[in-house]
Amino acid sequence: MNPDVLTVRQWQKLYQAGTFAADDCDARELAGWSNFSDPLTDRRVHSLSKLVLGITHPFILDNYRVFFSDGQPNAGPKYGGVCFYPLDKERFQCLFGVDLDYPYAREKWSLFTRRYGEGEYEFECGHIRRMIRYIHTMAGELEHNIKPAFWPEMKAARQFVFERLPDCGHLVLRREGEHSYSTWQRDTDRRVFLHVAHRPEDAPPGFQAGDAAPMCGLYVFARKDAEKAAEITNISRKKSHKKKSEVER
Repeated sequence: MNPDVLTVRQWQKLYQAGTFAADDCDARELAGWSNFSDPLTDRRVHSLSKLVLGITHPFILDNYRVFFSDGQPNAGPKYGGVCFYPLDKERFQCLFGVDLDYPYAREKWSLFTRRYGEGEYEFECGHIRRMIRYIHTMAGELEHNIKPAFWPEMKAARQFVFERLPDCGHLVLRREGEHSYSTWQRDTDRRVFLHVAHRPEDAPPGFQAGDAAPMCGLYVFARKDAEKAAEITNISRKKSHKKKSEVER
């Protein structure tokens, strides 16, 4: 069997059959683990493999292959990742990957996609089951070329950054939650938080309809108390993550 065309479904069957348990280079190459020095004992390989085994959506199972990576940033501990490559080169925009324990990510599991863009994660969470559920939802969108719900919001937020925040230097946006995004502003050395709404009347707490900036058919509100907002966001995220972890365990 050619590892270059090993589908996720085939990978799952071979894993469950024990094919990858052999401690040799061919088995590691076939499994996509060749980037790890000792994949059979590496906890990250075990956790990432568990993620791949949890995929049940037919589009992912039959139209993707996987490759695992062992990475380390310039500063920080090592982390693991698994990338899902489309077998059809015409669908390269459907590529996505999941990082585990990336030191600069906000959560344990972080998903990046071509559709969201370079430089930021599309989705982050603290539990593997939530990540698998997100991938299954995303799979239907990728299969049928459906724009995700956040797509028009992200377009409006980027247009706002381009027109109103030229000191940000780039259009990288970080998702902060439902309808919320942030970007880094160089002149103040802090994050600016953006909220996107369908109507000016849907202003977030602390704002009025007159604060809305019309962008791409939507309305963007910029958070002026970015430093305080960052503190509140982090506290809220930690509390939410703790509650979800207790329930999911």
